[in-house]
Amino acid sequence: MEIHRIRYFVQVAREKNFSKAAKLCHISQPSLSQQIMKLESEVGGALFTRTRGRVELTEHGHGFMRHANAILAEVQTAEEFVLESEGKATETLRFGAIPTIAPYMIPGLFSRLKKDHPELRLELRENVTSVLVESLKSGEIDFALMSPETGIEGRTDDRLLRKDKLLLTLPQEHPLCAVGEIQVADLKKEQAILLEQAHCLSEQVASYCEVVGLGAHVTIRASQIDTLLGLVESGFGYTFTPEIAASHHRHRKVAYHEIGRKPYFREIRLYWMKRKILPRLQRKVIDSIESILDENNAV
Repeated sequence: MEIHRIRYFVQVAREKNFSKAAKLCHISQPSLSQQIMKLESEVGGALFTRTRGRVELTEHGHGFMRHANAILAEVQTAEEFVLESEGKATETLRFGAIPTIAPYMIPGLFSRLKKDHPELRLELRENVTSVLVESLKSGEIDFALMSPETGIEGRTDDRLLRKDKLLLTLPQEHPLCAVGEIQVADLKKEQAILLEQAHCLSEQVASYCEVVGLGAHVTIRASQIDTLLGLVESGFGYTFTPEIAASHHRHRKVAYHEIGRKPYFREIRLYWMKRKILPRLQRKVIDSIESILDENNAV
């Protein structure tokens, strides 16, 4: 099985289009189609279905994709080892982070990494969990800051960076702000404002509401935390704000509370794909992360 055919397969799966994939692979479309046909013969089944100019993975293709990504990840590790031994290795690390984490943790993390490893060149892709998962699997990024469930647990290694409390957020002048301890029952008649469903934080809040018996009536959804807080400030309802975000939005006239005596926490983890041998650059990052965690635990 030729490595270049596996690369072609992954590129077609990513682009969902043979013409675009051929251009990115720097070969003609007929040649690409021929290579994919040979790969299909080798793996014993069709990898793609073609409908109206769009290409989709077959069930067999989805099964092979996992192996293809693993193979290419190991090949990349070997190539990086050779470049390192020849002194030609690049010093670039590509991070992904979800929007409810990136603004609040990436600047500090990047500053620490540059302090520990000045030679590193750091890149960032900010997107929702589903997109980052695919980027991680395909090797487009090296690390991803996400919050479980990601859908790839078991295929990745990870480190828990922190547990982030989700705080009930109300307008500062809301009558409930004068209550000593807000209970679930106090919110039954209130309207909820949440992030769009593509954000894992929205799913986490919905799950929490279900667990505590809060049938949240969602009237408005937004794509940014600051938009949610602006709507809360204007009296359109309540939301839940990650504790790491609260100090970054002091301009909003909102108040943060816990519900009862059992606050809800989401986990923030750094993920990377499992490899038999981890590249040197990735080991540097993990060593720095371990140092940060040790320092925080010592405080």
